[in-house]
Amino acid sequence: MNFNKETIDKLISNSFEIDCIDICLTQKTDKNPIIYTGPGTIYQDEHGILQLKLYSKINDIDKELSHQFKHYTPGEIIADDNYFTLRATAMSGKKWVADNIWISTNAFFPAAGLVIKTKIDEIKNIEPNKTRSNTEKKYLFILVPGQYKMPCNKAEDLPNGGWRLNRTVFSANEIDFEFKKYDDYLTIHANAKTGKLDKDVYLKLIEALSIITGCKVRPIVIKNTQKDKDELKIKSVNNSFTNKKLFPPFKHFAPTDFESFTCFLEKYLVNIKSPFSDIFGFWHKINRAWQASIENSSLSIGVAIEGTLKSYFSEIGLADEEILQQAKEAKQLIEDSGLGERIKNRFFGSIGLLKNASPKGALNQMVQEKWLNKAMVSEWEKLRNKSVHPDKMNQDPIAFQKYINRINTCLTLFYRLVFIIIKYEGSYIDYSERGWPEKKFKLKNE
Repeated sequence: MNFNKETIDKLISNSFEIDCIDICLTQKTDKNPIIYTGPGTIYQDEHGILQLKLYSKINDIDKELSHQFKHYTPGEIIADDNYFTLRATAMSGKKWVADNIWISTNAFFPAAGLVIKTKIDEIKNIEPNKTRSNTEKKYLFILVPGQYKMPCNKAEDLPNGGWRLNRTVFSANEIDFEFKKYDDYLTIHANAKTGKLDKDVYLKLIEALSIITGCKVRPIVIKNTQKDKDELKIKSVNNSFTNKKLFPPFKHFAPTDFESFTCFLEKYLVNIKSPFSDIFGFWHKINRAWQASIENSSLSIGVAIEGTLKSYFSEIGLADEEILQQAKEAKQLIEDSGLGERIKNRFFGSIGLLKNASPKGALNQMVQEKWLNKAMVSEWEKLRNKSVHPDKMNQDPIAFQKYINRINTCLTLFYRLVFIIIKYEGSYIDYSERGWPEKKFKLKNE
């Protein structure tokens, strides 16, 4: 498929459609599956959700009706055999597939056939690519709806002889990238030798870009050109999705922000070994809570910091040998003390916790390494305690400002943990200080 301006405009304006000469929906079961076949259309609705409309003959009315009006037990996971796979042939001859299609019970049944209307998360086309069979490079194209600010360093020539600064061109982890921003969408082109641009790269790239911009980046098109095949995905992107911007870790708007932008992307691609990592999961939880309320944000940030410490810094903050020896001696003293069993068990439980790394201990060790400061650790403790044991929010302007400052300080703490994990060094915004100054983060501080 050629993603020229006309095709992109249709996708961005939610007017894209594929007329199909044949569509086949097959139930996901090996035993006598229900199959619906016929012509139809795959199209975007006004919200950007891919929809399917299929006209199918009724082949076995009892069988098909029994599925449509099947009873599902509330609270139980719906089994795979209640879903369908899709195979469709467009008028152009291009083949499309999709998985986990849910056919709702409100399908309309006329006398000789039925009309199936349902939504699709994504459709995929895979075709052999003979023209590139001798090349050693892979190519990636991503189309993202929305307005994004990039630290552009290259201009695009315009047909009228003018130009506009809208391209960010760089190399990271032996991959050549070009980000190009337009009024209402962003395109990403990448190419690299075989092995460097595998299927996980685009997912990690989207994760890193989400953290940088503070918004969840949701691509509508992903085209991956490999040595012997082209894989194209078109996805549902709901334009009613709440995507309020979380404060970003550093500035990424001007050409002067280019170094921080490219450094973060490269470090993320290199040091996050696989997509859907814990650190992105914690960022995602913060981002989603940010959409709701201040109270939700405070709880999410506090928990995300603790989770990050447990996932990535489990060896930091462990008790030293001296205090462990003292704990052993204390256990013997308590055992010989003649105290009641209940209180002794309480003491033993507290002593046993010394064998585990504590989040506070890990943070305090990072203070010694000068990655954090004591004020950040103190503010995290206060935020964590207040979030877990909530009181009615104090509406006094001074108290409310302190609460906001505490959230911003903890967000800065979280970003510093991200920097340490991916080994990023560069500019960042210090939300813990008044005026939010721009500073430099270093992994080894003097």
